[in-house]
Amino acid sequence: MSRRLKKAHLFSKDVAALMYAYGDAPQPLPESVQCVDELVSAYLVDICMSAYKTAQTVHRNKIKVEDFKFVLRNDAVKLGRANELIKLNKIITESKKLFNSSEGKSLKRGRNGEARFHDDDANDEAEDTQGNLPQDNEKSRKQKEPARKKKKKGNAGD
Repeated sequence: MSRRLKKAHLFSKDVAALMYAYGDAPQPLPESVQCVDELVSAYLVDICMSAYKTAQTVHRNKIKVEDFKFVLRNDAVKLGRANELIKLNKIITESKKLFNSSEGKSLKRGRNGEARFHDDDANDEAEDTQGNLPQDNEKSRKQKEPARKKKKKGNAGD
């Protein structure tokens, strides 16, 4: 284990809740919470120090995600969970960007002063359907004809 931590009880509330979730009493003993808290804190410090040493071996002062992956490489369960959390984090950040950018939607005020969302993409689709030319329909019909002929040939042999 690592050296003794200066700041104790970093995760006391969280540890107590986790202990209860895993079957302990609703109010676990403070000594038990302190013991598990020290174990969790020591483990996290050890993982971070190992990741820092890994970063130093390639002459970097900053720790990257890959350093933590390297430290966890021998424990498939923890590495898999770390990869899952990394993917979820990317999905969440991308979703937040899309939500904040309000892409394709704008808030417009009607005559009554009421706010409503207006979808710009719906107008684009309406314009596309109005712009269909007879040539486009003829092209799509020609593309469908060979498929029909193949079906007829396949049925004739049955």
